[in-house]
Amino acid sequence: MIDGQYLLRRIGYSGAAFFVCVSITFFILHLMPGDYITNYLLSLSNTLPKEVVAQFYQQYGLDRPPWEQYLIYIYNILQGQWGYSYQYGLPVFPLIMEKLTWSLVILLPAVLFGIIIGIVLGAWSGWRSGGKKDLALFNFMIVFRAIPEFWWAIMAVWVFAFSLQWFPLGGFSSISVLDSGLDPWDVLYHAILPICLMTSFVATGNYYVMRNSMIAVIGEDYITTARAKGLDEHAVLWNHALKNALLPMVTMTTFQVAGIIMGNVFIETVFSWPGIGLLTTEALTMRDLPLLEGIFLLDALMTIGAMLVADILVSYLDPRIRMGGQ
Repeated sequence: MIDGQYLLRRIGYSGAAFFVCVSITFFILHLMPGDYITNYLLSLSNTLPKEVVAQFYQQYGLDRPPWEQYLIYIYNILQGQWGYSYQYGLPVFPLIMEKLTWSLVILLPAVLFGIIIGIVLGAWSGWRSGGKKDLALFNFMIVFRAIPEFWWAIMAVWVFAFSLQWFPLGGFSSISVLDSGLDPWDVLYHAILPICLMTSFVATGNYYVMRNSMIAVIGEDYITTARAKGLDEHAVLWNHALKNALLPMVTMTTFQVAGIIMGNVFIETVFSWPGIGLLTTEALTMRDLPLLEGIFLLDALMTIGAMLVADILVSYLDPRIRMGGQ
């Protein structure tokens, strides 16, 4: 269980951590070379009068000192105002939510299938640790995980979309959307390949955690007792070992749900999927500071919130764990 006072302190620490993350993000982004105004003006003309350039900087508030911009930014956040995107000319929060919806189209099934596959393979591999099949699967997972995600994405597009033409090259719908409107089956057809790749990446991470957790569990006394009772090995695995080995997966899964949203930049960029990953790439390219600040603000909120939720879930799922108190 979790103590009430500890929970309040934990929430307070989370708020302080969020403030630190937001502050560090603000200054790092403002220290980046280049800015949206420079990129935009260069796209219009190689040379513009200094008065025009100064007017653009004044309009976007970039002529003010960094500390003043920071105070305005913090004040707007406290008021629930995430600013306006330079590139899109729209409020940052609704724009991020729209792109996040498209990201969830591929992320939700990928996380669900990845967790299931990772848990099953990891539990079986940990139970059979040291065997030939376990070592073969373990080495395969290491090789697969060691290769960057963008390389797998490019190879998947080249093999399955370009060469075999089983799937589209990218995007979220066919050109027929202009005439007949958005078709859910057409969106699913475009999403199958990125979902399969994301599922593979999620499954490998869960596999490592589940395998190590299972190896630690199989040496416990209650496993020996269950075997001494004459229970079948499958019954010991699925009814006794798996339940206790799943506890570390609670924390892992919570962080995955929060972290994978910002970790699919390469997949969405390669497949031209209109989600928050592709939005991040475009914002970095154009130096759209308000949009970048909003994206990293959401990332900080979800990561810190995931840590808090993980603490609470673990304390309730395992009665041996007590947080706070004496």
